[in-house]
Amino acid sequence: MRQVLFRQDTLGTSCFLTSRVEGVDFERRFIAACETFSERLFELDQVASRFRQDSEVMRLSAENTGEPVSVSELLFDLVEAAMRAATITGGYLDPTVGNSMVGLGYSKDFELVRRDSADGMHFRVVLPSGYRTLVLDRVTRSISVPPGTILDLGATAKAFVADRICAELEHLYSLTCLVNLGGDISCSYVGQEVPWMVNLTSDGSLDPTSDGMLFGIAGGGLATSSVRSRNWLAGGTPHHHIIDPTSGESAVVDFESITVLAGSALDANIASCGAMAMGHRGIIWLRGTGLPAVVKRTNRTQMDGIARPWNGSELEFIGDWPEELVQLSGGVAC
Repeated sequence: MRQVLFRQDTLGTSCFLTSRVEGVDFERRFIAACETFSERLFELDQVASRFRQDSEVMRLSAENTGEPVSVSELLFDLVEAAMRAATITGGYLDPTVGNSMVGLGYSKDFELVRRDSADGMHFRVVLPSGYRTLVLDRVTRSISVPPGTILDLGATAKAFVADRICAELEHLYSLTCLVNLGGDISCSYVGQEVPWMVNLTSDGSLDPTSDGMLFGIAGGGLATSSVRSRNWLAGGTPHHHIIDPTSGESAVVDFESITVLAGSALDANIASCGAMAMGHRGIIWLRGTGLPAVVKRTNRTQMDGIARPWNGSELEFIGDWPEELVQLSGGVAC
């Protein structure tokens, strides 16, 4: 099955649109889809970026008085999705951890954080106000945020938008597509006979030519949460971007990454990121979801499920993970 790929580097990551070449007038439809894809990424950056002082979410955070504020439909939907994630994870994916992120040094684009980390940074621990302090009213499309609270939608925003883009491109342009926003993947249902092939890279990168493990998914969502790439030093202490809201500090994890399959990118990301934020309790919680997952650990003694060696680490497979796995060495997968 022939596929075409469009790539755009934005949102501090790489974003991909893959479509299967089928139907009449495909080129025109795909070009139009790429334009819509780029527009939705631009809108997400304008509305939800914590690193733009002029973004809608930062204006809401800066100007909040605790009173209801009318917001755009996209921001309301994003915060509503974040609140759903918080509820499902018992508060571990908390959208009010923005101040905690800033306190630990993650106050700007990550490349700038990495640069400052090399020069040395101080940090302070800030407990979040808690997701229950937010009040959403869909009738008036308004949000009430406690004074001084900075919202951070990073745990759910890209996955939510990946699902929305995939559905929109299917509807508008009759495309069979896969949307990958920095590893949050949403794809059209194609069945088990001709599945989407995904490369779970051994280095955690988004480079499809990297060594990795290839597997097929029939549709739905996939997400990987990891502390491998977004980590830095502040005050001589290592930190990463997944916050434990009970401490205001980076979550204590004993695994490198978690990849989850679900019916949507959002649900997959809630499960993978939520399990990471819970620390050592996360795997027990993840098993309880019933979702297929693969956990990459570096300590074999911590394995409880089916374990397989992989590039110096160990993979633990949870639930009904796809059985057909192919080891790649410099292979290409979309």
